[in-house]
Amino acid sequence: MKIKKFVAGSMQEATKQIRHELGNDAVILNSKKIEKRKCFGLIKKQGVEVIAVLDQDFSDAKKPKQPKAALPEQSPLPVKSDQLDLANQVKELKELLEKRDHEQPVDVLPEPLKKADQLLAKQGVSPAIRTKALGRLISTSLRNGEEWTEEKALQRLTDALAELLPENLDEGLAIRSQYVVLFGSTGVGKTTTLAKLAASSVLEEQKRIAFITTDTYRIAAVDQLKTYAELLNAPLEVCYTKEEFKAAQQKFADFDHVFIDTAGRNFKDGQYVKELKDMIPFERRIQAFLVLSATSKYEDMKELIRQFSSIPIDQLIFTKVDETDSLGSVMNLLAESKIGLGYMTNGQNVPEDIRYLSNASFARLLTGC
Repeated sequence: MKIKKFVAGSMQEATKQIRHELGNDAVILNSKKIEKRKCFGLIKKQGVEVIAVLDQDFSDAKKPKQPKAALPEQSPLPVKSDQLDLANQVKELKELLEKRDHEQPVDVLPEPLKKADQLLAKQGVSPAIRTKALGRLISTSLRNGEEWTEEKALQRLTDALAELLPENLDEGLAIRSQYVVLFGSTGVGKTTTLAKLAASSVLEEQKRIAFITTDTYRIAAVDQLKTYAELLNAPLEVCYTKEEFKAAQQKFADFDHVFIDTAGRNFKDGQYVKELKDMIPFERRIQAFLVLSATSKYEDMKELIRQFSSIPIDQLIFTKVDETDSLGSVMNLLAESKIGLGYMTNGQNVPEDIRYLSNASFARLLTGC
């Protein structure tokens, strides 16, 4: 595949150059009017900048090689989006974008798409995700014959990012199970997040709730949850064994939602994950949320998900969103783990500082659109 930029005085001149260098099967990717300067920049002259692409594999397979008939010079070059192998184009785009991470930018993308890519890079979105998102934008442009503006590119970028995320639940079904358990590393804010979910259920949905905690490692954690339980007029059971946990489940069998708190431990040690599974019977009735801090390093979050791979994680919750200016690592993790986004928290206030996000809402948050 060949992608090249042409600068000429008119569209007709650009068409001639394209036909001469790329042939009759070339496709116009983007065009815009520009001002060319002559005589040391003192004289301005109108011109055009055109980006064209030739899919050589398609051109060769399309018909047997034969002498090309001369075409009228004035006839416009058609945009043949149906003749472009989009899969090959995305592959080519990926190579170009990966190259741009290490070298000077390759001047083949329209300016609005370059700015979109720079925005993602600033957020910390990985080259692989950026490539996929921009590949979708290019494909859309070819199918619809569109020319890009910065506003349109940003909006389409947001749509493309949302499509790259795994499916998540509708907002009305955010909490869909009777039993809701949160687990994760020390200090990510599990207990406070659990209280926010519980308070929302009581205050906004008038649900009858109860608490179970298996966090017997920290006395302060039990006291904190007792305070929330008293404020919400909800019963609380502290469980030290699997048998006590089953008994608590039976005791709260008639409640709408039972919110389960767990101990924050160093889950790099697989023994702690085993202890969690031994205590809580993860089954269809239990909706499991892995809680992660948005300020954590991507590799640490990825390792944590790997450690919990033996537990059926329904969705991810990201805390401390207000403590970071970039959400690229969250985007990377969601797209690569294939685990859906649940909630994001942005403060300590209960129950205000929590929000369930659809894929589209998260993509808009990421791009600022």
